[in-house]
Amino acid sequence: MARISAPDTKVEPPRAVEEQQLWGAQHRKIVKRELAAINNRRRAQGMDPVAYPGDEKAIDTVGLALSGGGIRSSAICLGVLQAFNHHGLIKHIDYLSTVSGGGYTGCSFTATMTRAQNFVFGSTSTPGAGSANEISDTPAVGHIRNYSNYLVPAGARDLITGVAIVVRGLVANLSLTLPVVLLVAVITILSNAARSSLYTTNFFGLSVDDTHNLGPLSSLGLMPAYFLVGLVAALLLLLVGRLFKVGRRELFRYLAGLAFAMGLICAIASCLNVDHFGLSLAALLLGLVLFFGWAVLRSISSTKGGEFRGYPSTVGATYLVLLAAICFFEFQPFMIAQMFDVADANTAQSGGIVGGVAIKWVQSLAAITAPVAAAVTLFRQQFADLLKGAGASDLGSRLLAHAAKAAVLVAGLALPLLIWVGYLYLCYWGIANDKTLDAAYRQYPMIEEWGAAGVQPVPPAAGVDVKGNVRFDSATRKLSAEITNAEAKVVVSKPVGPISHIPAWLFSVASLQSPGTFTWSKYQFGNSVSWRMVLLYFLSGSALFGLSWVLGPNANSLHRLYRDRLSKAFLFNPLYYADGEPSRNMPSLDQGRDFLPLDEEKLSGLLHQLDYGVDPAGAMTVTTSKKGSLASPYPIINTALNIQGSDFANRRGRNADFFIFSPLHVGSEATGYANTPAFEKVAPGLDLATAMAISGAAASSNMGSGSIRSLTPTLALLNVRLGYWLKNPRWVSTKDKPQHHSTPLFLWSEISGRLYENADAVYLTDGGHIENLGVYELLRRRCKVIIAVDAEADAPMNFSSLVTLQRYARIDLGIIIDLPWTPIRNTTLEWMKCNATKSPPAARRAAGGPHMAVGTIDYGSGEKGYLVYIKSSLTGDENDYIRDYARRNDTFPHETTGDQFFSEEQFEVYRALGFHMTHGFLTEDAGADAIVVNVPGERCAKRNFCDSKVEPIGAVRRALGLR
Repeated sequence: MARISAPDTKVEPPRAVEEQQLWGAQHRKIVKRELAAINNRRRAQGMDPVAYPGDEKAIDTVGLALSGGGIRSSAICLGVLQAFNHHGLIKHIDYLSTVSGGGYTGCSFTATMTRAQNFVFGSTSTPGAGSANEISDTPAVGHIRNYSNYLVPAGARDLITGVAIVVRGLVANLSLTLPVVLLVAVITILSNAARSSLYTTNFFGLSVDDTHNLGPLSSLGLMPAYFLVGLVAALLLLLVGRLFKVGRRELFRYLAGLAFAMGLICAIASCLNVDHFGLSLAALLLGLVLFFGWAVLRSISSTKGGEFRGYPSTVGATYLVLLAAICFFEFQPFMIAQMFDVADANTAQSGGIVGGVAIKWVQSLAAITAPVAAAVTLFRQQFADLLKGAGASDLGSRLLAHAAKAAVLVAGLALPLLIWVGYLYLCYWGIANDKTLDAAYRQYPMIEEWGAAGVQPVPPAAGVDVKGNVRFDSATRKLSAEITNAEAKVVVSKPVGPISHIPAWLFSVASLQSPGTFTWSKYQFGNSVSWRMVLLYFLSGSALFGLSWVLGPNANSLHRLYRDRLSKAFLFNPLYYADGEPSRNMPSLDQGRDFLPLDEEKLSGLLHQLDYGVDPAGAMTVTTSKKGSLASPYPIINTALNIQGSDFANRRGRNADFFIFSPLHVGSEATGYANTPAFEKVAPGLDLATAMAISGAAASSNMGSGSIRSLTPTLALLNVRLGYWLKNPRWVSTKDKPQHHSTPLFLWSEISGRLYENADAVYLTDGGHIENLGVYELLRRRCKVIIAVDAEADAPMNFSSLVTLQRYARIDLGIIIDLPWTPIRNTTLEWMKCNATKSPPAARRAAGGPHMAVGTIDYGSGEKGYLVYIKSSLTGDENDYIRDYARRNDTFPHETTGDQFFSEEQFEVYRALGFHMTHGFLTEDAGADAIVVNVPGERCAKRNFCDSKVEPIGAVRRALGLR
């Protein structure tokens, strides 16, 4: 009778589910430290400090969120900030949360206010004098205008420099990928040393039907011998596994199972007489038996066990992976054999026609997909916008979305296909063509297929030169012709040898001798050709692999180029010129040298005021105050933490988490938060410019929730990588070791999606890859009033970023946002349609607004906040040059984010629109723009912002210090 084992008394009881705390309750210390800095600024400006009311209470703070959208958003947000300053409201804003393009202006605003202690992009209106409809430029605004084309401000010079940097990154990526290709080619050549090996079923160069490979075991017969070898190998692996910890033993069990399976597969393959795919056919036959046995076992045994986590299910899945791997590796010799046949132009060879068609098809496909890949990579943003139309109601949008999806799939196939073709040629050049030798000298005799004598390629048929002329006699009206046959041209072809197909220079490098002095030698394992090429490939791959460990993860990506351009354009000290003011009527050779650059401004430095002076020698001195006092609203720079390999975010398919940079804290909920000053010591490359560039890293191989998996390898290999590898904040103040180590082979982590929140380094990209408004972090801090500037490219006016925010807020934070935005959408779409059809202005009547809506934020437990939403929109009352530009560009104000090369006109119309939208509803004058708000009994009502009797409007006005 079977013994029933006693229950394990060491099993711990199940852990009770703890009540989930809100983010503010878990990180109240973070919020309190931020409030302390905010209150210091409030006191300095004569305002009352804000008290921390409790974990679940709304806090009486005002947050301003500037959305993503590249240089377009930067220009609009600049106009919005100018309008707020014009009305004296900057001091009432406590938080500044930015994403991507909004961060360009936000970081510039924060840095310049820290240095100048005032707003440098415009002046405040004089009390009692009323407000103007526009403001004058300042030198700081002029500096940013000069860099509206910030990527190539100096034209061709910057363009060529940028191309050189891109090429450097491509070469660096090649050094990371080529070692792998060379290593796989080495394995393939070792397994197939000569052309005759391609037609023999072998296991890493050992023919399965060659009895000499089994030694004394061959006396048992091939099938029993292979069965015994597999069994012994499995037992040895199990014994070795017992020397390791319990967690490692599972790996050795898998390896033992694979070893035993390969023994059975080789045993079956030894009885099959096929040219190609012998192991694949054997594995398929064995798999049918195993899966049928599993089905029988499942039918007669208990069904209490789970399907997915059961041992039989795991074994079955592992065997399918093994079958796929065998088929893949046996497919390579098949293709290489056809390459030899095509080179011989011998269509009489079995499979020659099929092989020729296959090779030509692969080459043609590679040629077709390459330009498609280039187009998709270049216009990635536009294709991403098209993909969003898959769920649209109109047929045209759906067809465009499906066409874009097909183009993306083709583009994703292009680069892997080109790499595969390169691998095939490397193998083709490393395998000797022993078909040209007599059977005694071949790696395998192949007498039945090729005969005993060496076979030379069939020369092309001799051409016959036919000449003639035709004459027409008009007098006699007769047509005559004369045709003569010239002697047939004799085609003389050089004899083909084992190395004739290898480029002469390549073989000379591999053998250190001229191809003319080569002599053929065959060994038990390999030959004089294969070993030379294997040695060359192995040494080259090893050298590149070793050197690749020196390459830094951020050194050769496009991040640094992008960061430097942004820093030069937006981070400057408005109080000092770098080289003196440019002389009058003399052009500046470098537009970025007019103001003193702030390229190395630290995030923690934004928390301290700076006092400027002059020492006795006349040099400038800078003194930093020790007290944490902000000169600007507390900045939060939003980025996306890519964790495609983690369950933390991927159970919901987000692939990312919210990661922030601020003067006090760096991190995310997934990684934990580190103090910024301490983090800057272990990550010296982190500064304000780096954080700004990370927040705007829109083009990347991994893009959070917007990742396109089929494009990930292509974007990574082509070095379309604006993202940044940063030390994990989790390990800054702890001695614990990370669970996932990031190696210098960072590129493979990006390609494979092996990105984790508990690795020693994390990969950060554009904050818009998870939430593009920057409002989410303000909701976490339960701000009483949140002002959101939505300047994303939203030509259909679907408010997609708002909808995404509403979903995240409801799922993650239990917060419900209600915003009446429909009138803004309808009015703007009508004006954009008018511009597209070139209708006369009389077709639409200009209206004062709405550009802005006021909604409510339900924080729960009776706590309420308010959302002021300013949307890029048109109402027809804009100034003349805005309307003129809109008539000529029907997608305005939602031109594609892919256009980052703004002209002076483009930058100005978007800045002016931002000022107009904000100033229009803030003005107290008659004719102020209407805003949209919900009132009792009426949804989407239009009111003026001065109507403080309406509850949401009154609450917002009080928060902004307006009565």
